[in-house]
Formats: sequence, C-alpha cells, structure tokens
Amino acid sequence: MFKFESPQQVFRIGDVEIGGHPGQRPTVMVGSIFFQKHRIVSDPRKGIFDAEKARALLDREAEVSKRTGNPRIIDVVGDTGEALIRYLEFVAASCDAPLLVDSSVPDARIAAVRHFKSSHVLPRLIYNAIDPHFSEEELACLKECGVKTAVVQAFSSRAVRPRDRIRLLEEELLPAARRGGVENFIVDVGVLDIPSVSWAAQTIREIKDRLGLACGCASANALYQCDFLREGGRPVFEAGSAAVLTLPQSFGADYVFYGPIRNARWAYAACGVMDAMLAYNSRNLGYRLACDTHPLHQVM
Repeated sequence: MFKFESPQQVFRIGDVEIGGHPGQRPTVMVGSIFFQKHRIVSDPRKGIFDAEKARALLDREAEVSKRTGNPRIIDVVGDTGEALIRYLEFVAASCDAPLLVDSSVPDARIAAVRHFKSSHVLPRLIYNAIDPHFSEEELACLKECGVKTAVVQAFSSRAVRPRDRIRLLEEELLPAARRGGVENFIVDVGVLDIPSVSWAAQTIREIKDRLGLACGCASANALYQCDFLREGGRPVFEAGSAAVLTLPQSFGADYVFYGPIRNARWAYAACGVMDAMLAYNSRNLGYRLACDTHPLHQVM
C-alpha cells in the first residue's frame, strides 16, 4: 500500500475511467470474446458465430460488472479483417463498453480501424497493440483514422527485466505511439508464465511511479500454461487464478486481462474484493474514492 511519486494520468473512454492511484478507482476488467478456438465461432475467417450465445456472455458479464462495480472493456479478437469487423459491429451494437481491436495479424487490425473511420464507434475503439514489432503503416493508419487510445505493449525477448521494459517503453514505444496520434496510453507490461507475473507487477509499479501512465497486464495468459491449475479442475483453477489476477492490482495495476469472458463471475469477484481492500487503505493515504459505485461499497 503506497503512493506514487508522479501525478497519475486518468482518461475516460465512454463511461469507463482508467488510471490513478491504487484504490481510487475500480480496476477495469478486460475479458476476451471470439478468441482462437472459441466454441461459439463456427468460421473464424469469415467471422461466423452463434449470436445468441455471444450476447448471453456479454449480458452475464454486464450483470457481474454492475454487481461488483468494476467497469469493463471487451477484448474483441479476430483472425482476419473480415471477421474482426463483423465481431466489432456485433459487440458495439450489443453493449456500450469500450472495445479492444485485437488480432495477432496487423493487417486485420488495420482493416478494422479503417472500416470504423468517421463512425460513431471509433471513439470506443482501443488499438491492441503497439508492440516492438510495430510498422509505420500501422502508425499512419491510426493517425489517419483518428484513433486516440491504444495499448502499448512494453515487453520483448530483449526486454524482460523491469528496467529493460521501461527503457523500451520510453525510448521506442511511446515515441512511436505519439507519431501515430495516440493520446491515451494503456501500458501492457507482458507476462511469460505465472512466476513472471511478479516481475510484471513490479514493472507496473515502477512505470506508474516514474511516468504516471495507466498500466496493467494480461496475467491470465499464464493460467492455461500451468498444468497444476489446468488439471486441478474447480475450485483449484479459480483459486489459483484469483491469486495470479490480483497480484498486479496490489502493485497498482489499473486493469486486468482476465482471459475468456466466460470467467467473468469468479474473476470479477476476486478483483472486486482486492479493490475493496485497496480502497479501504487509500483513506490512510489521503485519497478519496472517485466513484460511488466502487467495489468497497458494492461487495462489502
């Protein structure tokens, strides 16, 4: 439980605020839909999926979000530009949450951004991500289309230790994002496996203390690599995963990638309870809650 030295940047996307000191604001929860091998998808190249099941997943997450007070961003994942556009159109029409434009294929992300240029959906889009393999074409597209918010992934095989990730962020990635016209930076410090979540958490703390940027990680990426958790079934998986998701919060993370959206019920419960504890202590540090629907009021 601590204070950061630097002023903390806070920005709003729709109704979601992200950034600030630990405990001030609820942690933003990021769940993924239409990811690789998601069973509700029948044709990942064309983006054909079961709309009824997709809507049910989104609605269930919305209920949990309202219950705990944790806002949400939907991570919309697509293999191709055609699929990603179709998924984004559906999710944008189904809820009012901000949307991550996510694909392992840069051309798919670029196609989606261009499709929504000048549309009412564009202000809700978050480009995911500007990473060490960014291209000038990506940056030009973001600038041309007016995308103002992007995930900046401060991690690579040559930048594993916290100090190296910070150097990568400051010297390469932030200048690139600014060239692309990005104004709101959401830093993702990267995760390799469960033990490395500790390094990610330390990096989050150091970035926020040094730069004041909104910061977090996709610690859920490590969960399915752990045989102990995968083979343990319930409640072993949920219990161990709760520890993995909440550790970065205790170091100041502003958001948590919690994995498949089907995990919303237990993931929100774990992170909401951690938020309540952080918020209670923030009173000792002189901070006031930034909203009336904070998990401290919702789940306690």
